[in-house]
Amino acid sequence: MKLAILGADADSVQLVRWAVERGGHELAVAFDSDLFAPELVQLEPTVRLRESWETLLLSGTADAVIVGRGGQEVAVGLNLDPAERRADQLRKLVQGAVPLVVVCPACEAIVGFEIEMIRNDTKGVIVPYVPGAAHPAIQQLTAALVLRDGELFGPVERITLERAQRDRSREAVQVRLAHDTTLLRRFIGTIQTISASGPPARVGRDPLGPKPKELPSLAKLNVHFGGDKGQSAQWSIVPTLDADEGTLTVICERIKVVIQMRANGEWLVSYSGDKTSADPQNGISDAEEVFANLNRGIAGDRRYDDSAWLAACRDQEAAEAVDRSLLRGRTIELFNESHTEDQSFKGVMAMGGCLLLVGALVVLCMIVLVESLQLPIRSLLIWRLWPVYLLVPIVVFLLMQFLQLAVKRELPPGREAEREQA
Repeated sequence: MKLAILGADADSVQLVRWAVERGGHELAVAFDSDLFAPELVQLEPTVRLRESWETLLLSGTADAVIVGRGGQEVAVGLNLDPAERRADQLRKLVQGAVPLVVVCPACEAIVGFEIEMIRNDTKGVIVPYVPGAAHPAIQQLTAALVLRDGELFGPVERITLERAQRDRSREAVQVRLAHDTTLLRRFIGTIQTISASGPPARVGRDPLGPKPKELPSLAKLNVHFGGDKGQSAQWSIVPTLDADEGTLTVICERIKVVIQMRANGEWLVSYSGDKTSADPQNGISDAEEVFANLNRGIAGDRRYDDSAWLAACRDQEAAEAVDRSLLRGRTIELFNESHTEDQSFKGVMAMGGCLLLVGALVVLCMIVLVESLQLPIRSLLIWRLWPVYLLVPIVVFLLMQFLQLAVKRELPPGREAEREQA
């Protein structure tokens, strides 16, 4: 498979490394990846470094694109907001039905839901990549917990994940939290409630008052997640003077499992504190799982997990809810409603209808006031046409209800048959 990389970062380069060295793929082109150009050239000496990423929309440039989290310096050089530029790139690539492997978090949750609607329409392929979420140790533990409805270890009593991290800036903590939200979802299911705590709130602060200009620090963040499986998990971040490390603890009725996730890639698994084994190697690695799902999606295999991107967007939504929980000082509920083009259109029309009714009511009150007071403005022609002012907006609004039937998105070549089969 011929690959391209857009916005290279450390995680996306690791994916490329596996694809070239072990997957038998070829890295053809790289965009917005100047900072990692030496590593990419070392991996694939024939890689072409281009400036215009729009060539990815042309057929034959690449069979799939790996989208990393890098390339901010290019956007800054163009006087563009990096987040807006990356969101625009993702929208256009999905509209062009270009198969994607996206390193998460890639964008805000609301943008991700928009991209999911486009993906549903174009029947595109998006495979999210969350480092560590599909590690063999996690796969084996989740499999053991569901074996015979938990008869192997017994019911789960407590799940905690503590991150010891040197860089506890807002961006670093937000990225780590987004990654770990996906990891914890494997144990507790779709996240429904978020309760966060951090630095003490200012005395006398009104949680329902205006939003402060400066967001709270995340350096001492503690988060409680509630899932739809009836389980909950506790996440926290603490300082460290050594290398970054994560400790996942799962306490069951009959056993305690601790997974130490070290920064050098070595994971240690211990059971009840008396048995320690090295990093499990008999599972499928993150990269192998990603490219296996990508190949299934491109081939149209029914085993392709087309819900993975939506799940990643929901994880990002849960991570973004932490700030709201901190500012309001309460638990935030996530309703996980489905986002479709039909529902978005109905929502816009409902809001427009409410505004129209309010506006018509205001105009009607003005008419009654003028007519009852017999004001001189009644003699003007522009005033005598007031029935038109009321009827025309209502008629236009009613006609707009048919826009959804009149506008049909054009699918890329070769996708029409796929839609008919779906």
